[in-house]
Parts: sequence; structure tokens; C-alpha cells
Amino acid sequence: MNDKSNALEALKMINDWSKWLITIETGAIAIIGSVIRLDSVSSSLLAKVFASASIVFFLGSIATAALLLLSLPEIAQMLRPDENIWLTRDSIIGRVFRMGTQDFANFESFFFGAGMICFSALIITMIWTPTIP
Repeated sequence: MNDKSNALEALKMINDWSKWLITIETGAIAIIGSVIRLDSVSSSLLAKVFASASIVFFLGSIATAALLLLSLPEIAQMLRPDENIWLTRDSIIGRVFRMGTQDFANFESFFFGAGMICFSALIITMIWTPTIP
């Protein structure tokens, strides 16, 4: 494989990673939406805080992933053999936000991680919050 085919393969991996995160986050938001309707959960303020925070973080990750995915075709088109794809800003989105591929991926992963922490805290809160009859 030459350098350009390696870079294209790396772009495909970034593409797959972003799509999987979006899928997981969408599923988590759906779970939160269905569970929060339960009476025992809706009475807990802490559960509402964790649910809201996780949804906000997941939406931030989805938005960042969407921007990253939108930039990948243009990056692939402008790819030079000696270029590190993590450092590239060769897209309109990269120039507008003044961020490279790595920056978008880092933000996407940060929001995902924060969302998962809040989602886990929501589950723990639901387990330990007494149900009110």
C-alpha cells in the first residue's frame, strides 16, 4: 500500500468510528426517552439532571461527528501522499471552524465520553432511587 491508500484507509476508519458513535448515542437517547417516562424516574430530580446532561452531551457528539463526516469526502479528494490526515484542515468545515480532523474527533469523543458518564450516572441513580408509590 502506498501512503495515499493508507490515508484513505484511515479516513474510512474515522468514518466507521463516527457512524458507530452516532448509532450508539441515538440508541442511548431513545432509551433515555423511553425510561424517563416511568413514574419512579420522573419523580427524581437527580435522574432528570443526568438524563438531560447525557442527551445534551450525546447531541454535541452527534453534531461534531456530522461535521467530521461532512468534511471527509473533501479531505479524501484533496489528499496528498505525505499528509497526516489527523492534522489536515483541507475542508471548508475545517477552515470555517479552524479545526483539523483530529480536533473534530477529539470533541466528538469527549462529548461521547461525558454523555456515557452521565448515562451511567442516570442508571445508577435509577437503581438507587426509591420508588414512590
